Amino acid sequence: MNKPIKAKDLAQLLGLSPSTVSMVINNKPGISDSTRKLVLDKMVELSSISPAYGYKPQAIDFIYFVIFKKHGKVVGDTPFFSQLIEGIEQSCKSNGYNLQIAYFNEGSDLSTSLPLIHSKECKGLLLLATEMSLADASAFASLGCPTVLLDSAFNEIALDTIVINNKQAAGCATKELIKNGHTNIGYLHSAFHINNFSERKDGYHRELRRNGLSIPAEHEYKLTPTVDGAYSEMKEILNHAPEMPTAFFADNDIIALSAMRALKEKGYKIPEDISIIGIDDIPMCELTDPPLTTMHVPKHQMGVQAVKRLLEKINRNSREVLTIEIFTFLVERQSIRNLNV
Repeated sequence: MNKPIKAKDLAQLLGLSPSTVSMVINNKPGISDSTRKLVLDKMVELSSISPAYGYKPQAIDFIYFVIFKKHGKVVGDTPFFSQLIEGIEQSCKSNGYNLQIAYFNEGSDLSTSLPLIHSKECKGLLLLATEMSLADASAFASLGCPTVLLDSAFNEIALDTIVINNKQAAGCATKELIKNGHTNIGYLHSAFHINNFSERKDGYHRELRRNGLSIPAEHEYKLTPTVDGAYSEMKEILNHAPEMPTAFFADNDIIALSAMRALKEKGYKIPEDISIIGIDDIPMCELTDPPLTTMHVPKHQMGVQAVKRLLEKINRNSREVLTIEIFTFLVERQSIRNLNV
């Protein structure tokens, strides 16, 4: 047997964290079967594991789930993505597949980040495309394995996609403000571009025009879509004492909740002075004061549908290219004031 490889060197080789590799080596719980297999198989390949360890490589079919990060301002450790991943994991397990999660940063090498993509055990690829550009998605399309994109669509490439109906979500959110008598509706827009937010902007504008309302450019504020970023930037905006609209539509709940915190600290009452509505329905919406009215995105179901579609491509050799839009629905809480009464 060769000299055992260090955990940190093996982690770098496989694109995993050193703690994950260490947990596998020490046979600790909390590691998926596919990740455990990846580490142990590589150790066998490098002759760094003793036969006495009792491990024999076994062929286990798995699905890759690639989490792509361009800037990491949208894709992160948030309730939205944790619920999405939960749906994927449960659906893979119920269908007899292991799930191999890989994190891929812009500019990373495909062969290094996805070492088993061309192995016979890898049956397909789920790709979180939230922060992707067309060029990013095209690189994965060239891999030639069954692939389904999540959370962003590109008409120029023939890949199946599961996406949120963003225009419907933004339109319904804006319509709810209008229904409650608001005609001066501002927009808390992400400072970082992703397709979802562009489509939500279109939905917001369309609903304003449909109701004969002007688009108040002076009340459109671009905020970093993170808790700290949106909060600090909204505080800075409020320091200049701008005239406020009666309501805001926000690209997502994180921006809405962070801006709401800044507004309250500045002395504004929610919803008495300013009403706010978001999109996603993350758990924190129920815990704030007041609870946030928002559009619910069935995140768990998005994951389930993505696996279902991928398995259709794997098992039936389906050649159709589908885009499946997930409908959202309003969750009324207490962050919107009714100006009609």
